[in-house]
Amino acid sequence: MTNLLRTLVYDGQVSLTLADTTALVQKGAHLHVLSDTSAYLFGKALSAMTFMSACLKGETGEISLSLKTESIGGEIAVSGNRALAMRGYIENTAIDGENTERTERAAFAKNGSLTIIRNDGYARPFVGACAFPEQGGLDAAFEEYFRISEQLPTRIATTVQTDGKGNVLFAGVAVLQPLPFADDKTIEKTNGTDLDALLCAIKAQGVEETAAAAFGKDERVWETRTARYQCNCSRKYLTRVLVSLGEEQMRSIIREDGAVRIHCHYCNTDYAFTEQDADELFKN
Repeated sequence: MTNLLRTLVYDGQVSLTLADTTALVQKGAHLHVLSDTSAYLFGKALSAMTFMSACLKGETGEISLSLKTESIGGEIAVSGNRALAMRGYIENTAIDGENTERTERAAFAKNGSLTIIRNDGYARPFVGACAFPEQGGLDAAFEEYFRISEQLPTRIATTVQTDGKGNVLFAGVAVLQPLPFADDKTIEKTNGTDLDALLCAIKAQGVEETAAAAFGKDERVWETRTARYQCNCSRKYLTRVLVSLGEEQMRSIIREDGAVRIHCHYCNTDYAFTEQDADELFKN
């Protein structure tokens, strides 16, 4: 199902991205067995990174987030690619509190930092970072990143609505990003746009109808895509990693621990490789 739209608005001077990330956040919260507030915090970061993944240029492009803090939030990590296959985790899966900006600051503001690694598939990856801002929550942190690391004035609003028991009812992101040639009048208009109203409209009628109703529709710059929660780990992939580890080291681990055990943080999946697996891997 199409759940992400990118287009140009305000006479082609501003990039607009709208996404309904409900299915992604629902799956992530379920896989990681998150508390209501942990689902809220993780979902906001996952939604913002869905937008950033959609901005990747190369078909093999990838992007990752590490949001670290000395507060109760611990770390949020999210990765995505140009195909909008998203994955991630939150270190503290049992945060308790109200789903508000105040809780966002309590979870991440203490010496918090946001680091983005973006690989567009062309040259060396770009690494940008910023401190968690003195005012605002997770949306403000992403806006601060764009202001400091990419010199792009960007307005981001994310939302995660839950039922109080960790079940995600709706999640989304709305972004307006003026292009370098945008004039002052357009930037003023961008700053006055109600992103929260756009998010409410996405919940009610979807991304395409919301954009068309608010800004009109220009088929020349109308791009719709599908984002999903998808980890890239698999038993087949890990067997290739173990082959590169070498037979002697793999068998040594098995002798000591009974199996080579691997845990994927992104999808909360455990893998175990036994002596029988080693025999199969190295039989030739």
